[in-house]
Amino acid sequence: YARRIIEEVSPMYSVFYFFYVYVVVFVATRIVAALFMKETLAQYSSDAEMMVRERTKKCAWIKKTLYDLFDEADSNSDGFLTKDEMYDFLRHQKVQLWLKELGVDASDQDTFISLLDDGDCKVNREAFVHGVTQLRGEARSQDLLQVFNSVKTIDHRLKQLGQVLEGVLQPWQSQASSLSDGSRLLNPRLSL
Repeated sequence: YARRIIEEVSPMYSVFYFFYVYVVVFVATRIVAALFMKETLAQYSSDAEMMVRERTKKCAWIKKTLYDLFDEADSNSDGFLTKDEMYDFLRHQKVQLWLKELGVDASDQDTFISLLDDGDCKVNREAFVHGVTQLRGEARSQDLLQVFNSVKTIDHRLKQLGQVLEGVLQPWQSQASSLSDGSRLLNPRLSL
């Protein structure tokens, strides 16, 4: 197309033609790349939404299965699992495998039960499901940070308690030491 203009009119049109072709090809390439990028981002967005839906379905399925497991383990149907019911429940190989698949280590039954129990030696249905879902997977940094902060708080309170006890016991200790010194003076054999 440009050959006639370059040959018949002026060879300077070749510079113009070069820039024209360069700009058109560059713009066309960018438009095509932008369309591909738009399609990719739209696909990613739908994938993210699909992933959220799948995760929601999976969580619902896990909770339903945990409710079913609780109902099977609750032999007297009182809505609570006692320690004996939990031990019986955890003896089943199927339950051990299923909990392991969830990422819950129930091999140490005493520890597992103590993690679910709030001190009254029985666990209700909601506490069981909530506890098992919280125990799933590996410890995360935020979980460990909560434990660390709790330990720091306990340490601080124990130090405060120690200071209060020292303040309360100090007068008694000074009286006890003065009494023991006086009794040694009266009876020299006690000082040996």
